[in-house]
Amino acid sequence: MNMNSWISKTTSYLNKFLEVGVLLLGVSVIAEILFGPDVPFFGSQVTENIISLLNSLGNQGTAALIIVFAVLFVYRKFLK
Repeated sequence: MNMNSWISKTTSYLNKFLEVGVLLLGVSVIAEILFGPDVPFFGSQVTENIISLLNSLGNQGTAALIIVFAVLFVYRKFLK
């Protein structure tokens, strides 16, 4: 097994893991919106945690949200 195939497999696994994490985050936000903050499987107050994370990134949550979306856009455009 050469080094390039090992790196390729590792990045493939990490990309799949990242996709699963983003999907779980999206499902937990939707579940919290639909069923309230006490959804048993996903924990509590996911949206509140996301909002506090965005507020900690900058003084204005909207600016931080725009930066996060810009980074995601660049990631999707150039790395895939």
